[in-house]
Amino acid sequence: MKFSTRNLTLIAVAGFTTLLLSWNYLGLPHFGPSGKLAVHHWENGEEVNDNELSILEANADWFTAPESNTKGMPVAEDVLVQRIPGDNNHLLMMAYYSKENYAEKSVALDYDDSKLLFRDDGKGDDKKAGDGLYTAKIYADVEAFKKQAVEMAFEMKKSGLQNYRFVNRSMYTDPDETTGFDVVKLDKFFPVSIASLNNFTQAGNKLDDSLRKNSIFITTLSVIEDPTRTWNSCAQTGNVNGAWTFKKLITQLASTRPDSIANDATVSNFVKNWFNSYLKDTIINSDTVYKRTLVQTKILDPWLAKSLAGGSPAGQLDMKYAPFKLTAILNRFDLRERFTGIPAGEGRFTFCLINGDCSAAENFTMVVEYSVPMPNKCDSLHTWAQQLYNLKNYTLGSSAYNQALQAITDQFTLCGTNPKRINQSCLSTIRTNDRSMSDICEFRQFQLSNLTHGLLENPVTKVPANRYNAQVDNAAVRRMVDYINLNRPNINKDQYDVPLIYLDSPLLGGKTSILGPPVGNTIPLNVYHWDGTEVKGTPTFIKNSTTRQVFSLNICSGCHAGEAQTSYTHVDPVNFGTEATLSGFLAGKAGQGGAVDFDFNPNNDSMIVKDAASRPASNPKLRFFNDILRRARDLKDYVNTPCLTPLAIRNDLMFQPVNMVH
Repeated sequence: MKFSTRNLTLIAVAGFTTLLLSWNYLGLPHFGPSGKLAVHHWENGEEVNDNELSILEANADWFTAPESNTKGMPVAEDVLVQRIPGDNNHLLMMAYYSKENYAEKSVALDYDDSKLLFRDDGKGDDKKAGDGLYTAKIYADVEAFKKQAVEMAFEMKKSGLQNYRFVNRSMYTDPDETTGFDVVKLDKFFPVSIASLNNFTQAGNKLDDSLRKNSIFITTLSVIEDPTRTWNSCAQTGNVNGAWTFKKLITQLASTRPDSIANDATVSNFVKNWFNSYLKDTIINSDTVYKRTLVQTKILDPWLAKSLAGGSPAGQLDMKYAPFKLTAILNRFDLRERFTGIPAGEGRFTFCLINGDCSAAENFTMVVEYSVPMPNKCDSLHTWAQQLYNLKNYTLGSSAYNQALQAITDQFTLCGTNPKRINQSCLSTIRTNDRSMSDICEFRQFQLSNLTHGLLENPVTKVPANRYNAQVDNAAVRRMVDYINLNRPNINKDQYDVPLIYLDSPLLGGKTSILGPPVGNTIPLNVYHWDGTEVKGTPTFIKNSTTRQVFSLNICSGCHAGEAQTSYTHVDPVNFGTEATLSGFLAGKAGQGGAVDFDFNPNNDSMIVKDAASRPASNPKLRFFNDILRRARDLKDYVNTPCLTPLAIRNDLMFQPVNMVH
């Protein structure tokens, strides 16, 4: 983008047929002085009594919460470089921020044991205080950088493709953004923008495609049903102790030390305690999470019966009969936060439930999410990203590919990979979507407890309780809308957390539910989304349409429904022998269940979604999604930009962490 364009106008990309060729931030709630979670849980099959529960409620450290990202790096709107007369070993770099987005006197980038300070105080290399141009002198081989920048600009122009970028997961293009690089202007010692220089070329897009399949979101059966690493609980074939089986992953979670791996009885208790939590009403932050008794009849009873028939002691679950099928392995390097939070992002596994007679998949999915335990060092992060990137060099599903992928996943799935965390595990969260357990699709969230060392249900990240989405004028809706309107700038930048308590009342919910049709044309159906009311000027009106959409999209029940035209699941449940299909939000093509792609073109690699609240009413905004492509492009750009080079520093200044869990 050009520095002269102070007010960026973003226009949604059109005509993706020629444009596109072809592992969230998991911010957990922070406990304020009055913030307590009230939740029943069990240890070794016994319910915690009232006295023990009171002790838990008073203990603000009963689960581990990573640092919030709301005070992370401000995202630069433009980055420029300027030559220094007589100096071919340094450049001046300027990060531009409009005053409404950032107005402090400096911005600091921490690099291993050093710090790069950008100043807007009119001192040193900064020319003028308060002009929004934060300046620092950086090391650079000026001639080599010029050559690289000119070549990149030439290749971008030669490709004939419209440059675009992602903002809050949506594809955009800037009409004032230039894809060129003015080397003449640079040599005359003027500032030159480098914000748009990237690998957006025909060759780059083909590389994106190979990364999507091999490195980002893996669903192919030769991987997901690899008999060396997975287990078919219906056919009783494969390797029950394989690296990607439910048994292996859950056994590692149930173990407290790598030299003392949990035995079968301990693993059974760990799993039963987890699923037993569904069988009683639970209160989490004053939000009642009602029991799901079908968990007993659909999951536990058939599993216990098969285990007993297979020779297990009465009441003990045998993991070889675990009714769960692996459906996908995900790299979420895009969830990294270089300067706060999780520097290397996450790795994830998704599973779905298979019914008791193995005839079909049930609408119950779980995502097992791990924080990758890499040190916050540039070289270490590049080494990690390179491992992910190198998967493109193997034939997908081959023995060599699967071995390489396991070498990656073993670094975060095994007990002992993070000695500082509960059970020495890298587990961040397990999320479930249990539509088959009731008429209502409900999302829950579990973490390891540092008291019981089992899985404990806790508030769903970034999600208010269901009562706040009544979309009528009442006290609860007013409270939520007040929070949204007050925090508009941070929500629009996707740098916020929904607090546990707001205006002295519980805000964060214990679960979230889809309470209406998830897909379809927005106007006649009113597809499910989050909103206040649509009466302007009232205390229940969300004033800014972008704010409403970002807030709603970040909520599980919004993203799995109308905000992304997704029919409940992003990874659809399937039985053994069938590859999972994906939502349009992920794959750029309308998913199952009646999802509407509003350009009605299934072959242009973009899922176009009309604003779920039909805002503005005169011409509802269209947004373009293909999140796997976004993740692939992010990985490619990161790997191909060496540490501490001008473009790497540019990337750090302009990187916007993904603040939603999906």
